[in-house]
Amino acid sequence: MHEDVLMKAGLTLREVNVYTLLRTQGELMASEIAKKAGLIRTNVYDILESLIQKGIVSSVIRSGKKYFRATDPEKLVDYVNNQKRDLDEVSSDLIKILSSLKPVHADAKRPVIEVYEGKEGMKTILEMSIRESLKTKKEILGISVQQEKCRLLAGPYHVRWYKDREKFKIKSRYLMSAEENIIPVQYTQFKILPKEAKNPNELFIFGNITTQFFFTGTLFTAILINNEEITSKYRDYFSFLWKLIR
Repeated sequence: MHEDVLMKAGLTLREVNVYTLLRTQGELMASEIAKKAGLIRTNVYDILESLIQKGIVSSVIRSGKKYFRATDPEKLVDYVNNQKRDLDEVSSDLIKILSSLKPVHADAKRPVIEVYEGKEGMKTILEMSIRESLKTKKEILGISVQQEKCRLLAGPYHVRWYKDREKFKIKSRYLMSAEENIIPVQYTQFKILPKEAKNPNELFIFGNITTQFFFTGTLFTAILINNEEITSKYRDYFSFLWKLIR
């Protein structure tokens, strides 16, 4: 279990083994580490150098012999936090760079169509809905919203998504099927669709993006259309239905 956590923190499997060995057995020479870990000594030196660079292993010389030891666990936390800060900076720089790299023959009006699948696909769309809603200052709209299926698929993230919407005060309006159990949410209005107007697949509209959700048994697929003109027409269609329903 701890191996998975340490590898997620940025260590390789061999680094995890050596670091764990030093944490549990204290100071060791490279030859002892190689023997206990079943590694070639030259490889051990490379691993130790990498761990020293990360700040989670140090060395000391006693009686002419070099010993290695794991530093305080807080050093590993510091390393992870530094990695996170570096990634945040890279992410910010990437957004700036990629925004400036536009195709030579790009057509601004041409729709961008993407397909998302499964739990991760659902999470990606929900995250996108927060980001795009904040950017465009437009409310989230839903037709034939299937809250229960979305909740079961996204799991705990679905609750976090609702909390993020409340945190940023993102307004929403949902047209629900009569058989759907409504989950009250702050900043969200609900109306019930008449049976004859029910859409078998959910339409989820945010920013300048329109998505259609398809639930087939336990499978989930979404088609995303990123286009302001198309989404504007879907927003008009939603407004027509909203006014029609008392």
